[in-house]
Amino acid sequence: MNFTVYAFLIPILAVLIVSVLLVNKLVKTDLSEIRYPEIDGLRGYLAFFVFLHHSYIWQVFLKTENWEDPASNLFNQFGETTVVFFFIITAFLFTTKLFNNKTGEIDWPDYLKSRFFRLFPMYFFSVIIIFFLVAHLTQFTIRVPFIENLKSVLSWLFFNVSKKNSDLNGLEDTFILNSGITWTLPYEWTFYFLLPLIALWFKIKVNLKAVFAFTAAAAIIMVINKSSLRHFMPFVGGIIVAILLNTKKFEGILKQKKYTILAILLLALSVYFFNGGRKPIQIVISSVVFLIIASGNSFLGILSSAFSRKFGQITYSLYLLHGILLFIIFYFIIGFEKAKMLTNSEFWLIIIASIFPLLLICQLTFKYIELPLMSMSKRNKTKKL
Repeated sequence: MNFTVYAFLIPILAVLIVSVLLVNKLVKTDLSEIRYPEIDGLRGYLAFFVFLHHSYIWQVFLKTENWEDPASNLFNQFGETTVVFFFIITAFLFTTKLFNNKTGEIDWPDYLKSRFFRLFPMYFFSVIIIFFLVAHLTQFTIRVPFIENLKSVLSWLFFNVSKKNSDLNGLEDTFILNSGITWTLPYEWTFYFLLPLIALWFKIKVNLKAVFAFTAAAAIIMVINKSSLRHFMPFVGGIIVAILLNTKKFEGILKQKKYTILAILLLALSVYFFNGGRKPIQIVISSVVFLIIASGNSFLGILSSAFSRKFGQITYSLYLLHGILLFIIFYFIIGFEKAKMLTNSEFWLIIIASIFPLLLICQLTFKYIELPLMSMSKRNKTKKL
């Protein structure tokens, strides 16, 4: 890979800033009051890093037809370390909710419903797009037996828990249509189902029926998905951060500028010495950096700014849709044959040009798909109370 790719990071950042500002003027959304604005601000950047990670993979794929992790330490960590952070965030937020539970009782069916309304509608929208793309690519003809197609469709609808059945209608490597981002979702759902067991571990009052039922569901997902235990290590990191912050010993301390510098230094060292982000030492580094952020360190005000938080609101849409947009650009708009001939500069200029439409689409899906369903879920919860 031509190292001039790093020179494009500056214009990418500039276009990102301008695009976020323009998109928020065109499609206005309100900021909600939350306890951890720094984490909210962090999310958008993480999702955008995944977009850059897959852009790099696409450039290599177009030349070699091999879908493989980037050779670049930075661009590979844009993917792997980002996912580690997402898992840490999930574990931290939900473990913290357990600690902060004032009533002593948790409505587990309601909790599951809220997770469904938060994750499924936008995911379903992205999957419907993939189904249409597959139908077009297979000339709207049925190429495999009905049962095989049904298994594949159900696999995708239920967060693609079965990798074996991910190819739709006989289309090889269907995962490329969304850059294979769905592999993380079964791990997220597994953690959600393990939460009653975690609550029991912390001696928090919990219905034993919920523990057994939810744990059984988690086990089924892990078996069907053939889950790797190493991917659960970041969740452990998030739980540990929640425990540490619950002691109140770090209150106010880690907000200091020297800890911002420490966090940046740790991330820089990780990128310099490691190609990925999934080894134990790298997960420890990510957990320490996250501890600093979750303690209220906003990285000189960047993460807690309205700009970052509004960008962070579209994280889920950005995560789900960027891979689909990349496929549409290189297959339908440019065409694979022409895309293979792109120079390094031409390729990254196309990526830069795609930033604004990507963010605009994600802002629209957040406002008109994610937000209404989340609001409906909250209204139903309020009515119960």
